[in-house]
Amino acid sequence: MKKSFVETKQFTVLLHILIWSTFFTLQILSFQASLANRPVRIDDFEPGRFYYRFVFVSVIMIALYYLNSLILIPGLLFKNRIGKYIIAIIITLIIVIILDYIFSYYFDIKQRILGKRPPISLYSSIFIIAISTSIKLAQKWFENETQRKAMIHEKMNSELSLLKSQVNPHFLFNTLNGIYSLANAKSDKTAPAVVKLSQLMRYMLDESKQQFVPLTSELNYINTFIDLQKLRLFDNVKIEFNIKGEAENIKIQPLLLIPFIENAFKHGPDSTRDCFININLEIKDNSIHLIVKNDILKFRKEDGRSGFGLNNIKRRLELEYPQRHVLNTEVTDNTFIVKLFINLK
Repeated sequence: MKKSFVETKQFTVLLHILIWSTFFTLQILSFQASLANRPVRIDDFEPGRFYYRFVFVSVIMIALYYLNSLILIPGLLFKNRIGKYIIAIIITLIIVIILDYIFSYYFDIKQRILGKRPPISLYSSIFIIAISTSIKLAQKWFENETQRKAMIHEKMNSELSLLKSQVNPHFLFNTLNGIYSLANAKSDKTAPAVVKLSQLMRYMLDESKQQFVPLTSELNYINTFIDLQKLRLFDNVKIEFNIKGEAENIKIQPLLLIPFIENAFKHGPDSTRDCFININLEIKDNSIHLIVKNDILKFRKEDGRSGFGLNNIKRRLELEYPQRHVLNTEVTDNTFIVKLFINLK
């Protein structure tokens, strides 16, 4: 799965540049503000004092940031050693305060030593710890979220592969049953039926491995399937397949529509009476609307697998077109009706 920009090294480098640029700018502005709020003294304009102080605070803050980010958080906080992490932070802050007093004493900054308020480095340290902790936790969240999405994506792909592998043998089993009936009756339609089956198998083995196929290819596959079924059916079965709209430049997941049509041929035709199978497909604005109708044969005993293909395709639709499809089935006047709408965008 492709990483977001937030997870790239470029973003990390830019983020660190922004953090330290902001920190150094604030440090300079803080020094200038301190001069503006008290009488000007000659000592304030000694370059060495300001530069040494600037370098001292900068080194301390940089060390504190990366100590917390690279050692304390991964070694303690991310391992649920929260108590030890808090103790480590307190000890670190105490060390920073001691170093600040030593530095102030060395440069004879008496007002900092004798003052009752904490040294400025304490506030800066707390700020840096808060920033580094927030950024590290955010990076960890993004990392966990990416891993979670990758696992879900991998699971979905595995499930889809399993569903497709289940659909194909099931379809082949039903088709071979039809060809077997033709061969048993020594029908002249057997050879054309085998040719049609080979065309279907070529599509299933080659193009159906792709994530998306042209809708025109899928419709050709459906037409070939219907032609194959017509070879084994009697004239009393009326079959209609109507397509409205343009299928050019539209792509769809392979073998997504055929289970509904296959189901109609499996449960609809009856050699003892007139029956029908109506298939209507409307293509409009990168969406398709499929309606399949077939007679219901109440006397036909179910083999326990009649819903096998439909259950699989329902799950595939949930995985491949989530929130972009509507599937309804209903029974009206001994007619089974499937209505499917898919937004292909």
